Amino acid sequence: MWRSNLSRPVPAAWKRAALAVGLSLVAIAAAPLVMGPAYQELQPRLGPMTLFIVEVIYALFIDLPLTALFVALATLWAGPTRNPVRSALAFVATFFGLILLVIAAAPLNEVLAYWALADTFPAAVAEAQQALGQGTTALLVALFVAFDVVLCAAGGLVGHLVTGRSLPLSQPLPQPNHPQPTQAVSWAPSTAPNSQLVE
Repeated sequence: MWRSNLSRPVPAAWKRAALAVGLSLVAIAAAPLVMGPAYQELQPRLGPMTLFIVEVIYALFIDLPLTALFVALATLWAGPTRNPVRSALAFVATFFGLILLVIAAAPLNEVLAYWALADTFPAAVAEAQQALGQGTTALLVALFVAFDVVLCAAGGLVGHLVTGRSLPLSQPLPQPNHPQPTQAVSWAPSTAPNSQLVE
């Protein structure tokens, strides 16, 4: 019985979920190599805007291509998806969720603290809140998140176009029904004998 279970194909949803988690973990682990030096170099020059500038750069050069890569690999591995934008947003939700989980668990482990940029990110957030105020900082963060989500949705479309195998975003329009040829109506007078006519 266990052999028959192993021979069953893995559902496409599980493949996409595993791929989303794997790519997210790779991006989270690689973030300190890019964002850590960026915070350290830009903090003295940009001050309170360092947080937003670094995050926008990360979104453009990491989030966008990463989402395109996810949709392309998911299409090749798990099969075509009917809606690449929805697939991209599902990846973004997984990615953001794992980032928040790593930040929350940062005090528990040194590796998680390194992944969460514990030595640079909190200082950038604190400086932004002190200079701009908590309300303005929260508004800018919300605008950045919306920008990042739209950017990742565009990345999903890019991955869809690269593979060229995904189904269209919408159902194809039904083809118009061609009218069937009708029998020509003859307007010639009837040649039936008068005896067949009903009086």
